[in-house]
Amino acid sequence: MTPQRLLLLVGVPLGVLLAVLSPAWTAYDEFTHFSRVVDMAGGNLEPGDTGEGIGSLIPAAHREATAQIILDHREGRAPWTPTSVRALLDHRPDGRSVFVDTRPTTASTPLGYLPATVGAVVPVAADAPGLVVLWAGRLASLAAYLGLAWWAVRSAAAFRWTMVAAALVPLNLALAASVSPDGLTIATVLVAASAWTRVEADEELGWGTLVATMALLALAKPPYFLVLALFPLSWVLARTAARRRAAVVGAGALVVGLATTLARSSENYQAATTTMIQQIDYQPGVQRDRLLGDLPGFVWATVDTWLTEYRHYVQGWYRQLGFWEADLPAVVPWLLVVATLVALARLDGDDLRRLRGATRALMGGGVALLLVAIYAAAYVYFTDRADYGHIGLQMARYSSPLVVLAAMAWSPRLVASASGRVERRLAVGLVAAVPVVAVGASLVTWLWTGADTPLG
Repeated sequence: MTPQRLLLLVGVPLGVLLAVLSPAWTAYDEFTHFSRVVDMAGGNLEPGDTGEGIGSLIPAAHREATAQIILDHREGRAPWTPTSVRALLDHRPDGRSVFVDTRPTTASTPLGYLPATVGAVVPVAADAPGLVVLWAGRLASLAAYLGLAWWAVRSAAAFRWTMVAAALVPLNLALAASVSPDGLTIATVLVAASAWTRVEADEELGWGTLVATMALLALAKPPYFLVLALFPLSWVLARTAARRRAAVVGAGALVVGLATTLARSSENYQAATTTMIQQIDYQPGVQRDRLLGDLPGFVWATVDTWLTEYRHYVQGWYRQLGFWEADLPAVVPWLLVVATLVALARLDGDDLRRLRGATRALMGGGVALLLVAIYAAAYVYFTDRADYGHIGLQMARYSSPLVVLAAMAWSPRLVASASGRVERRLAVGLVAAVPVVAVGASLVTWLWTGADTPLG
């Protein structure tokens, strides 16, 4: 069984089930992202002035369908009973429109929404019910994700099983099977990591391959373009012609990513999820001044937050696939983490042992610095407090694209040594079983047992 074949064997059925059975509009910020996609499918690349504000005008029936989800939950109906599905399909566009503030979506370029938009074009043009548009967007996003992940795994020179496991992390797969730019972002990180393994192996990649690979990540959701710093660092450590070429393109893509991020940042950006939970006094300028005025305190707060909240992130990677939490014992995600590490140490053990010295240290440190940058963005845009409160909000989701790099740089070599006696077939089975167990628990929750959700 090749890694890329296992990726599709497990990822396709689980991804399709997540796309179709995950309760409508209950993925992270999904209705806001969905509204942006509907607007783009109608020909508007960016949110514009609608007369009611900067945002998007979408069929009112789509907004009314979200109320149906809340009603079903309050009535105790599981998300996908025939009654619920029929009720959702009855909400069909009738000429009325409603304004949605889609300014939060402008943090990402239109590229992040392109796969879902391609899937939504035909149903939007046909005035299909919002549920049908949502399914089409989810499935198109999933197809793009799995296609890019497959290519990353197939072309990688090392850590191929690690990439498969990262692509199949339940939260990553759930994000890929939702209408969101997150799935494409995770896939582009995988593609960049794959290209880095080839550069590290002194494979000379063509200009076209390098530009396409790095442009995808530079134009994906910020600040993950910072992963591209791996390529200049690779050249600094070993100055070969192949690495120099990759370093030049990587440096250029870093500039593009930074410029794009700065151009799309705005004092008017309003964090959608935070305001769904609580009202904040939005003041990014004030928060930036507070952060810059106390950098040591902020760094300490990020380390403390990561260490004290990490247990919540682990639960989020395996149980919190959107707003709905799976009925899975809290100890199970930890067992799944251990099983995954043991399997990868057996399957990619040689690659892990070869990654050492300055290369491993710089990669590990780079992942840590990128996490700090994500915490900083969360502090600026998700809280109005001076005590760094809420900087860990949604960190499970924001850290999940970095799973592949963290697994490569942070996995203890001791695990690789101890896993040497594990049968290869068993290790492959563990890589496949982990997402099946976690996603299966969520599907059972959604279909039969109900769920604990803030929508109620």
